[in-house]
Amino acid sequence: ETAVMVTYEALQIFGGYGYSKEYDIERYYRDARVGTIYEGTSEAQRMVIARTLMGKVKR
Repeated sequence: ETAVMVTYEALQIFGGYGYSKEYDIERYYRDARVGTIYEGTSEAQRMVIARTLMGKVKR
C-alpha cells in the first residue's frame, strides 16, 4: 500500500510524463499496484497477521 501511495504521488509530480514508458516511474507504479492485487486484499493480509500475532500471545 505504501509503495502504491508513494509511486502515485511521484506520478502526480511527473504529470503526463509519469505514464510514459520512457520513465521508470511508470514501471514502479505498475509493479507496486500489481503487488497489492497479487498478495490479496489488504484486509485479508491484516487478518492473517492478526491471527498469527494472537496465536503467539496465547501460547
